[in-house]
Amino acid sequence: MSAGPSGKPGKHEPFSADSVSRQLDYCTYCPKMCRHSCPVSTASGRETYIPQVKMDRLNQLRLGRSQFTTESTDPLWACTGCRHCTMYCDHGNEPGLVLFAGRAAAVDHGVPHPALVGYSERFRAREQRLSAQLATGFKEHMATEGDIGYWPGCDAIDKGAADIAAAMALFERVGLDSVKIVEAPQACAGYPLLAAGHTDLFRWHAGRVAASLRGFRKVAINCSACLYAIRSQYAAEGVSVRTEVVSLADVLAPAANNLACSLNRRTVYYHDPCYHARYNNVVEAPRRALGGLAEVRELSWAKADTECCGGGGLLPKTMPLVADQMAKRRLAEVQATGGGMVVTSCATCTFMLKRNAPPSVEVANLATAMAQLSETPFTAPPSSPLDDEI
Repeated sequence: MSAGPSGKPGKHEPFSADSVSRQLDYCTYCPKMCRHSCPVSTASGRETYIPQVKMDRLNQLRLGRSQFTTESTDPLWACTGCRHCTMYCDHGNEPGLVLFAGRAAAVDHGVPHPALVGYSERFRAREQRLSAQLATGFKEHMATEGDIGYWPGCDAIDKGAADIAAAMALFERVGLDSVKIVEAPQACAGYPLLAAGHTDLFRWHAGRVAASLRGFRKVAINCSACLYAIRSQYAAEGVSVRTEVVSLADVLAPAANNLACSLNRRTVYYHDPCYHARYNNVVEAPRRALGGLAEVRELSWAKADTECCGGGGLLPKTMPLVADQMAKRRLAEVQATGGGMVVTSCATCTFMLKRNAPPSVEVANLATAMAQLSETPFTAPPSSPLDDEI
């Protein structure tokens, strides 16, 4: 059984078989010190889904003490890979990454999650649909090469066309009108394939994405999980990326000084996407991007201690009710204070939070929030309904 990066938070080193075995053993015999940090077990109320039990179940499968069945592998899918448990682990164990490796083992044993049967074919079909959809709405903004490219991410294409339009309007207003949307047969960088346990298909897909990015010196991506996948997991699978890949916030933050804010500055809350805060180190850039346009408030759980919105790890497919409950929990604090605007810098987080927002809470992607706060006009093509698949 193999997996991705490991070590203490912030480090990305290849897993070895010994490392995986050690982490599984350590977690199996741990007194559950990270129990409070798992958003899936908290939202579901199930002891079976705390990190220690999930890792123990996988360990029993590794040791041959349990057989790969739909029931025995169920806990492996109750994880978003948010890495919050790692923050509270004295050993720096990575349950999320190890459990994703366990999913690949389950797929190899012919036991995918029931909700993900035929997922590889579904992924390909969605890629074709979304790449065509992007070209229909933004053909004049697309190119195969240039200085800086923009990769909107599959969830933005599917459900956040307004966010893409807002980003392009901002680029033009701050003098970055040479930024072009990456024209490619792919819409997603492939993270969902990892989460579904399709490692071989992920490796193949990663090679194609890397080739599509080569025409640009730098590419800004609007998906925290896929940014992580490109930066860390591509290399782990032997795929070289020649292009510098950054978050959309990294490009917008320096340019924000060229935007004029309203005289009546709004107060906004910023939600840290898990993969940005705990994998990508994208923490201060979105706050700088917003800080010149609004008063930025912090949620109680923020930065490296952020709470997951429920969008990672394909949880909206495997445990949709729990995923929605996690998003509702994330917004409850803002709702309790009377409401307001919550801004985030990931297309998937935007979708999950917006879909579960109460009437008093407005959710906006970083680009859209910046456009609204700076009164930058933009026109969006029609977007898909918010209840479409993630």
